[in-house]
Amino acid sequence: MKKTVTVMLAVAFGAFIAQAQTTSDNIVGYTKTSHSGGFSISSVQFDVSGDETPTSVYGDQLPSGSKVYSWDGSSYSIASYAPAFVPGQGLVTRWSAEPVLSAGTAHWVETTSSVEAIQAGEVRGEASITTSIPAGFSLVSYPYPVARTVSELGLSPASGDKIYLWDGSGYTIISYAPAFVPGQGLVTQWSNGDATVAVGQGFWYETATPQTWSVDKPF
Repeated sequence: MKKTVTVMLAVAFGAFIAQAQTTSDNIVGYTKTSHSGGFSISSVQFDVSGDETPTSVYGDQLPSGSKVYSWDGSSYSIASYAPAFVPGQGLVTRWSAEPVLSAGTAHWVETTSSVEAIQAGEVRGEASITTSIPAGFSLVSYPYPVARTVSELGLSPASGDKIYLWDGSGYTIISYAPAFVPGQGLVTQWSNGDATVAVGQGFWYETATPQTWSVDKPF
């Protein structure tokens, strides 16, 4: 289970808009995420270094023994934060691998104890970000640091698609399927379009139909 707080600040030519978000040529901010131990599905929603990896995103903030699991569509790349012998330095706690944690994708984080982790950087400046979703299961996320309901994500689902939201102990499963709506008849819609995807939260997406997910910058 995790809880995330987001702060965004405008650096140049900014103007405040709803929910304390800003528009700017250069918006910086951070998220502070409380991990209570165990597993969570997280995402990278800031441009931290241009090539985000466990070291650039989490650094030394997570307890020794923590892991990041990056999914490639069929298997995981696992990066462990653990002691390793480095010639000339001795025993150093560091990340064992550096999988790329791209915008629009998500990854599992496993922590060995409760911890608060801060992710800071620039809000991505692209007017839109496109993510390719293949058939099968994908770990994905909304690419900008804004909370969204399922209906607001801007997906282009096919009937039968599913979203799996992890709450720290189990999944809420949201299906895109036909449902009877009074006054409209049978309508294909999300079974829980009001479910919220929090800032920094990723989710599983299941589909039989490969699709392209294009998200316009929401501020």
